[in-house]
This record gives sequence, C-alpha cells and structure tokens, in this order.
Amino acid sequence: MFNKNINNLFLTTLIIITLIIFSKNFYNEILLKFLNNPNFFKVFFSDFYLIFAGADILNNGNNPYKEWINIHNSPFFNPPIVFNLFKFIANYEYLIIVKFWFFILILSFIFIPLILFKIFKINYKLSFIFLICFGGISLSVFLTGNLSILLTLLFALSLFFLNKKKDHIFYIILSFLSIIKFPYLIFFGIPFLLKDLNKKLLLNTILYLSIIILIYLISFYLNNELFISWINSIEYSKNIGDQGDFGRGLFRILDSYIFSNNYYKYTFYFAISGFIFIFLVFLSKKSKILNDKKNKNLLLAFSIISLSMLLPRLKSYDVLITIPCLFFLIDFIKFKTSEKINSFIKFLLFLFLFCITSPYAPISLCFIIFIIFASDLKFNFIEKK
Repeated sequence: MFNKNINNLFLTTLIIITLIIFSKNFYNEILLKFLNNPNFFKVFFSDFYLIFAGADILNNGNNPYKEWINIHNSPFFNPPIVFNLFKFIANYEYLIIVKFWFFILILSFIFIPLILFKIFKINYKLSFIFLICFGGISLSVFLTGNLSILLTLLFALSLFFLNKKKDHIFYIILSFLSIIKFPYLIFFGIPFLLKDLNKKLLLNTILYLSIIILIYLISFYLNNELFISWINSIEYSKNIGDQGDFGRGLFRILDSYIFSNNYYKYTFYFAISGFIFIFLVFLSKKSKILNDKKNKNLLLAFSIISLSMLLPRLKSYDVLITIPCLFFLIDFIKFKTSEKINSFIKFLLFLFLFCITSPYAPISLCFIIFIIFASDLKFNFIEKK
C-alpha cells in the first residue's frame, strides 16, 4: 500500500534521502556514541544501570534519591515502586543482569511494531520502518536500555486488547503502566475518544484511577520518607541541566519559550491540554473520516497520536508507540486533489516522518496530523477510501 500512494520519482527521492539521513545518524548516534566508544559499557543500557544502581542502594537500606544526588548531583525520576520491584536484581552482578535485560528488550523491541502492525493491518514486510523513522530514533532508544521499551510493549498489548473489545484488560495494563510512569494516565482518554460517552465508561475510568491513587497512597504510607524524596528529586531536577529534562512536549515548549513562572506554566499546560482533549472528544464523534466503518482503526491511531502530543515530557522512547500510528495515518490520507499534488503532500509527510531528526520533530508531526484531521471536519478535503 505504501508504494501505491506515492509516485515513483517521489518514492525514489524519499528512499535516497532516508538512507542518507539514517546512515549519518547511525554513524554519529550509534557507531561513535555506542559501538566505537571506549567506555561502551558505561553508555550501553545507561538508563537501565540507573535502575540497578537505585535498587542496589535501596537493597542496602539507604535512600536512593538522597544518595544519588549527593554522589552524582543527579536525580532519579523513577518512583519508589520501580526500585522496590527491581530490588531483587541487586543480589546479582550487573553484567549478569544486563544480559537478561538485553534479551527482554530485544523481544520487546521486536514485538512492539509487530503488535501495532497487526492492529493497523500494516504489512509486516514494512516493519523496518520502525527502525528508520526520525533518523533511526528507535535504535538510539534501544541502546539506552530504558524501562520504557518494555512499558511500550505492554501498552501495545493493552491497545491490542482494547481493539478486541476487552476493555478491562486494557484498563488493568494501563493502570500498571501509570503506577510505574504516571504520564501514562493521559491515555485513559483513549476510550473517551473511541466509545460512546456513557455511565459505564465513566465508572470504569473512576474505578481504575481510584486504584492507582490508592496504590500511590499505600506507597506513601509504607515509606513516606522515600516517597517525599522522590518528589523532591523531581523538583531538584529543574535546577540542573536542560531545565530538568522536560523532554520535547507541550510543557517543555511552555517552559523554554513562553513562561518562566511555574504557576503560569502549569495553568496554561492544563488549560491547553484540557481544551484540546474536549475538542478531541467532539472531533471523534463528528468526523466522518475517523468514524468510517471500513477503517475502524483510524480513530485509534489518531487518538494515540493526539494524546501523545499532550504528554508533558514527550521523550524519545515515548515516540516508539506513535511511529506505527503516524505511518498508518499518513499512508491512509488521500486528499481530494490531483494525483500529483496528493503524492507530493504525502511525500513531504513521509519525508518528515523518516528524515527530520530535530528533538521537536515528533510533536510537530503529531500536531500536523491533528490539524489535518481537525481541519477536515470543516473543509472535508480528505477522500474516503
């Protein structure tokens, strides 16, 4: 389907540019930074080492948040439950543990695109696209060994069950993910976009959100010093490098370019996110394209992209879940115009997806897709298939 939606000249140009950009990034970001680095084992799976180090400190009866800041002047972002879950690995040598983690992440990395391609009915032969988007960002993510790779696999599984109308399995998995990484809470909005607004939907959401809050309260009750240290660690992160590493999401844009006052940053972030979400609910009910019965997965892909756009810290590993969604929607879009113009527009969108390597590229492309479908509600320029 991919090569049928773009003419041969544009396709050839796209392939050449993509290969050049990917090769350049592979050399700079993979070969030099990782594979040819004399300190390979210090940078390889560096994110996972932080979990191991925190779990080891906790296993020795100390506070990992205070210890790590005192020693390295750097905070931990993971909540206490993560270090408690991984506490047992501190009883083994790191090099032994990292081999098992490598195997787990390899499987996760393989199955993420396979599950999403199955949901969106994308040909498995195009799985390589998962590796090359945004200049090969997924490979760089893999080499950090970040826990989010495994979490993304679980999220993909939850979407698979949601697509099969097994809502409670979706909610259970998403609740677990939200306990590990609270930004996943934003994806509780997906059912509001996919389903009719009714009492059952509201009760399910309240039930599982209440469970998440209860577990956080239990975590606080069992060790309030550790929990408060985690909060302080997040606060401390604002005072060091990259303004606390807010990623490249909406909050980062507000923080870096618009507001310096915390009150305004948070107020405008929640106000903008709330307004966009309300509009998304309206759009999901009114759009003829997104509700086309012949393409039931369009709305799911659009929901994931739009809600990812609202993540406060849209990091590189958050992009893993959006790559298949972006490809699916761009490949689907056909404008009511001449074949040449339509092919050129799709060429530009695919070029953006494959070749733009700016840290702001993912959120920018998500926003472009959002604007396209939002505008179609008024101007009706997307052709039904």
